[in-house]
Amino acid sequence: MSNKVKVYGKAQSRTALGIANAYLILNPDVTLDELNAAFPGSLNSANRCDTIFIDVNDAGKFVTTEGKSNYEMFFFEKEDELLTLKDGQKVAMQQLWQKEDFDKLVEWVKQYDIEVVECKPIEGFQKGGFTLEYDKNAIAAAVVAAPAAEPVAAAEPAKEPEPVAAAPTESTDTKKKKCNWWLLPLIILLIIILIILLMRSCNKEQPAVVEPEPVVPAVVDTVVPADTVEAIQKDFNAAQFEAAQTKLSDASKKVLDELAAMLQKHPNVKLRIVGHASSDGTAAFNQKLSVERAKVAADYLISAGVAADRLQTEGKGSSEPIDKENRERNRRTEFIVIE
Repeated sequence: MSNKVKVYGKAQSRTALGIANAYLILNPDVTLDELNAAFPGSLNSANRCDTIFIDVNDAGKFVTTEGKSNYEMFFFEKEDELLTLKDGQKVAMQQLWQKEDFDKLVEWVKQYDIEVVECKPIEGFQKGGFTLEYDKNAIAAAVVAAPAAEPVAAAEPAKEPEPVAAAPTESTDTKKKKCNWWLLPLIILLIIILIILLMRSCNKEQPAVVEPEPVVPAVVDTVVPADTVEAIQKDFNAAQFEAAQTKLSDASKKVLDELAAMLQKHPNVKLRIVGHASSDGTAAFNQKLSVERAKVAADYLISAGVAADRLQTEGKGSSEPIDKENRERNRRTEFIVIE
């Protein structure tokens, strides 16, 4: 029997969470410090703290300069996503895993007898999740130490057989006298009866051999729902530009950093980035400027780790102002979820 845990995942982040659950099955007495020692922070380049696992009571440390918590953006924070240690401590795991870091994690956990069999991508707004497969009996045998063997008593030396007195021999003439010839037919009859009984027993139908049922590995099926991404269009359409410029401001870069983190959290979401310009300048100039602004925003997201094939760009010039009284607000980019 194998004491290995196999992980079948759907989406990189949820598969990583499955790996952590597999480690707890193999190491049920692990503490938070030991868990972070087994999974060093260097495995995840997108880490927003020194460790991959934190106590949920430390969630308050992750607050932006505006006073808004972004803990849920970087960690699995839902009740069915948390890890529960033996002492009841609730632990949250980093959920942003780029492909290079995820591949490194898969190789790393092989030393712990954890095998990632598959990690399927999700499409659109499908749910991510993971399934663990393992043999409960084998895991229990590996975790619980075997009892010490009982001492074996030394064997006593063999005693020499006591001499047996030889029986007195009879003369040949005496043996002949005692021979009973009438017993011979009876002996033959008994032999015939014995042969018949043996033949009947051989002809009897042999009982069917019952094969032992195969050991079916225990399966734990945990499906973790993916978060919604409605906030992308609602909260991140705020990347502003100076007049006649395509250079991103520091505030716009901060907005795009948070958007990149959100996209890492939802690896199958695709965006259309639409650039806009104010009514200053000619229509041709504004059209070109809006296209460039959309491309600048896309390039910044790509540099932050978002795959280029997840982004489309488009320019609308000055045709769709959002505030005719405030031209500055019209110098912007907008993000539209297309998948």
